[in-house]
This record gives sequence, C-alpha cells and structure tokens, in this order.
Amino acid sequence: MVDVDLDAFLDGCRLSIRDLMEQFGGADAAVAFDADSLSAVDIVDSYLLRLPIREFEAEDWIGLHTDVAAYVTVILLDMYGGTPRARPDAILPRGWEFVIDVRGADGHGRTVAPMSLVYDYLVPVPQRIPRLLEAVQRAAGHGPA
Repeated sequence: MVDVDLDAFLDGCRLSIRDLMEQFGGADAAVAFDADSLSAVDIVDSYLLRLPIREFEAEDWIGLHTDVAAYVTVILLDMYGGTPRARPDAILPRGWEFVIDVRGADGHGRTVAPMSLVYDYLVPVPQRIPRLLEAVQRAAGHGPA
C-alpha cells in the first residue's frame, strides 16, 4: 500500500493552475477556471507558446512538465470524472506513480498517467494545449482512437 496524501496533491494541482490563470489572465480568468477548467485552455496555451524553450535548463523543463501535468490532471478529474490514485512503482524515486482512472464512452475503464502523457507531448518540442487535450480525450476513451 502506498501512503500518499492525494487530497493535498490534487489541491496543489488546482492551485498551481489557478495561480497561472491569475498571473497571465487576471482575477477574472482565475474565477472562470474555478467554474470551468476548460476556460484555461487559451491562457495555458499562450503561456506555453511564449516560454523561451531554447533557453530552458533541466529545472525549467521540470517546472513546465509539472504545470502542464497539473492542468491535465484537473481536466481528467473535471471533464471525465476521473478517480485519482497512487499506483506503486518501485522504479520511480518516490515509489509511486500518480494515475487517474476514468471510464471511457464505451464503458471500459482506463488508467491515465498525466506525467507520462504530458511528457509525450512536451518532448522533443512542446505541442499546443488543444492538441494535448485531444490526446487526453483519446486516453480517457472519449475520442477517436
């Protein structure tokens, strides 16, 4: 059994994106995000587009990866009714991987690992957020394969 405070982890995801909304879109954008997580798409996309990617150091990539994975986490929870859990993984330094279980449109369960999914869309060149959200939709079983 993995001992992880998922509530604190999830609160951190929401707070991280809400702060990003407030910083780049103002108080109204943060309030809109509270009501509808999809309202953040344009601001998160704009944030990604204006980053000096070519100048990034390792810690910058980690921060970007974490921010975008936090947004994907919120989308999986809000839009697809996901259930978060910590899946034991002895290979990872912390001993667990954060995953979200969702039920696809076909009724079958799926498990999505936000950090892994985001990694696939950030390396080697970050993709636009709408394209990433299409991948999230497919991974959740609510879009074309």
